[in-house]
Amino acid sequence: MQVQHLQIAHPSILSDPEWIALESIEEETRHFIFDETMLHALKDRGLVESDGAIWRVTETGQRRLSERS
Repeated sequence: MQVQHLQIAHPSILSDPEWIALESIEEETRHFIFDETMLHALKDRGLVESDGAIWRVTETGQRRLSERS
């Protein structure tokens, strides 16, 4: 399934797969169930950042996670 099918139209609302992916990154999971397409989609929205091999949730991503909880 393509990432664009998982996302919903409103950019400030997280879809379930996006929320799960952000939670996984925040918890520094060793088993990320999504492929890199999801990481890049989240990066394009400013929700995560990378310094090479390590992905981190940005402040914007943290806010979206706390708003959804």
